[in-house]
Amino acid sequence: MNRFLLFLLVVGPFNATATLLPGFDKNEYLEVLRLAAHSVDTPWTTYKVPLPEQHQLVFRSNVVGLDNRADIWLRNDGAVHVHLRGTTAREISWMENFYAAQIPAQGTIKLANDYNFSYDFSDARGAAVHVGWTIGTGFLLREILPVLDSFYRTGARELLISGHSQGGALTFLTSAYLLRMQKIGKFPAAWKLKTYASAAPKPGNLAFAYDFERLTAGGWAFSVLHPYDWVPESPVTLQTQSDFNLTNPFRDVKPVFKKMPLFKRMALKYAFNRLTKPSRRAQKNYTRYLGKTVAGIVGESLPGFEAPAYLPSVMYMRCGVPIILYPNDAYRNERPDPDKNVFIHHMPEAYYVLSQQLPN
Repeated sequence: MNRFLLFLLVVGPFNATATLLPGFDKNEYLEVLRLAAHSVDTPWTTYKVPLPEQHQLVFRSNVVGLDNRADIWLRNDGAVHVHLRGTTAREISWMENFYAAQIPAQGTIKLANDYNFSYDFSDARGAAVHVGWTIGTGFLLREILPVLDSFYRTGARELLISGHSQGGALTFLTSAYLLRMQKIGKFPAAWKLKTYASAAPKPGNLAFAYDFERLTAGGWAFSVLHPYDWVPESPVTLQTQSDFNLTNPFRDVKPVFKKMPLFKRMALKYAFNRLTKPSRRAQKNYTRYLGKTVAGIVGESLPGFEAPAYLPSVMYMRCGVPIILYPNDAYRNERPDPDKNVFIHHMPEAYYVLSQQLPN
């Protein structure tokens, strides 16, 4: 019998007193970092971060997908807390990050012989997301949703979702999925949902970010960032002419050129092509290598996986209300830049040190 089923048998009907409030809560976030530091089992994770103070682990998922795992904790006041593990040392976990082609924010992917993941992260026009993290989210949701259903049946109504690094990207997509399911009546509307994405990379394009921030407006989703950390700067992003909204002055410039005198028209057309063609070529190369090439590696670990069609874009944007952890002199003296350890500013310990300096 797993820990979660034993918990339900012992506790019985749920008796929660939690009241999740909007707005960034320093103590909530510090606890997120404690969960992050103690949800991993990879070689580089020797942390000086204390154990969680307010949570009891009640469920740990199977390792699924591209080395993904979720922990579900119960906070002392009765709030349910889903924490998603970040990148591990395994190559396939890194391939999830590098599989950075974009796909529409609504669709279906065949993830395994027995699993077609019909996903819905946004209904905004043009919204797109990272294909690798969509795969991770799909596998994790299959693990998480039955547990949340069991909690709901016992009376739970307040839910936190969090993750650090890759786990932060998965947090954005998981939260977006649950919020969309609430809107269409496939996930109970009574759940109150709050999101903390820590050290997260960019999960989708600008249209997705706009919609996510609309759905979580009022202080229900936060992106905590360290300005020296390279991970929130990823994936590689490139905006091309085709990434603008449908109404824009660059959509069709040919009529404008035709109105110009011959030599001016030739000069401006030459300059326009020199500015736009390199970015289009770069986008095609990024999509080819971060899509088709990486998909072949991913498919070796996922029997039955079928790669989806990719969008002609790699424009990525961060989302969520930003909480910026600016380093002070003591931090900079202890961790001078540059450093051979590329994770020196990224791991939960660095975030924990700076978060303790935030006002209560």
